[in-house]
Amino acid sequence: MTAHPEERDGARRPGERVEAQLARIVRLDGKLKAFALTLPETAREAAWRQEREPGTGPLAGRTLAVKDLIDLRGVPTSAGARTPVVEEATATAGALDRLLRAGMIPLGKAATVELAFGTWGINRATGTPRNPWDMTVARVPGGSSSGSAVAVAAGLADTALGSDTGGSIRIPCALNGISGIKTTVGRVSRAGVVPLSPTLDTVGPMAWTVAEAAAMLEAMTGADPADPATLDRPGFGAAGALAQPVRGCRLAVLGDADLASVADPVGSAYLEALSVLEKQGARLHEVRPAVAPGACVEPTGRLIGAEGWRRWADRVERFAPEMDPGTLARLQAAASSTDAEHARLLAARAADQGRFHAWMQDFDALLTPTVPIPAPALDTADETTLPFSTFTRMANWLDLPAVALPCGQSGEGLPVSLQVLALPWGEAAAVAVAHAFQQATDWHRRRPPGLPE
Repeated sequence: MTAHPEERDGARRPGERVEAQLARIVRLDGKLKAFALTLPETAREAAWRQEREPGTGPLAGRTLAVKDLIDLRGVPTSAGARTPVVEEATATAGALDRLLRAGMIPLGKAATVELAFGTWGINRATGTPRNPWDMTVARVPGGSSSGSAVAVAAGLADTALGSDTGGSIRIPCALNGISGIKTTVGRVSRAGVVPLSPTLDTVGPMAWTVAEAAAMLEAMTGADPADPATLDRPGFGAAGALAQPVRGCRLAVLGDADLASVADPVGSAYLEALSVLEKQGARLHEVRPAVAPGACVEPTGRLIGAEGWRRWADRVERFAPEMDPGTLARLQAAASSTDAEHARLLAARAADQGRFHAWMQDFDALLTPTVPIPAPALDTADETTLPFSTFTRMANWLDLPAVALPCGQSGEGLPVSLQVLALPWGEAAAVAVAHAFQQATDWHRRRPPGLPE
């Protein structure tokens, strides 16, 4: 098999690797719009440090696109807005700081849906990244970590750091054919990350392989006094998760009733993925989950809206004329949300969590499609609908860790994705199943065909 560009780059010195990717960004990103801001001198300085004192861990020298929701000291955090939310960050976000200490090299800030509030990946205020899997028809990248996914899929960066409140890591990973992990709230520090919904916000890694995403997660995990949710939490253990065989695992899988909204290529890829895991010795159990995936979509959206409006109402008042109209409309739709309604949503969430977590005790993981359809054309996007949220929002509503990973392609060659969910703090279980699948398949090695090497 011919080596992919990023595999050939792996043999280069960090400085050479950085220069090659910066040149690729210059060559391709005018059309792809993955980056909101590139940081060539920062990247070169980090590469120079790596060459002077080479790191020994798996992340040393690997490049990183940072979602422009996450603070990097000395750099604006625009959060997808024309007027930055943070004019100049005074400190680096806790999660990002841990990755930099592990030797990762930041190439720049990746584009995002404004204030991270949107699933399509569209941003009419600062620009919408282009899905690199179709360079003839402009297709949606998925959101809100749109630029992060496009940067990895297009070979502009090795990995990316994103955030997930209702699917914002997993949706763009699915539509761009890469892997990503939505974490349990408290697994990774959110300090220094622009909030949308404090109840639901999480930070997580994005990469071609589950193994590299797991290494990033391992580096980011740990207590941070600046985010109390991270205190006194169990460990992760990437090495153990990646070494865990799937044989004997009890995997809950969906039947026809819960797959009614799924397009044919997605359904076919899902069934084939289940077959791959079954051949590896996993035990499949067709189920109706105690809380149906689709039942989580609407209340998650209301909770995001209610908390997003509380956080950003003042900004809407000041900057409405320059905001992306989709984000603006979603925030304004939540303006009538009351404290009583917010309390009811939290109580309903707690009740659903109790039922689902008790039911899930019988299984090691639940497998679903990540999104029901491949990436649609940008000119068909209807932001009043939620076609990508059917299966992703249950992870946020129920506080489950989840891994999204490529598992097939449509007839048009567009990526299709599998989602692996586990109980809270069960990132290791989800990673084990996802990594086992990638060990037996090569979907994570497929690359967009229309881009130069």
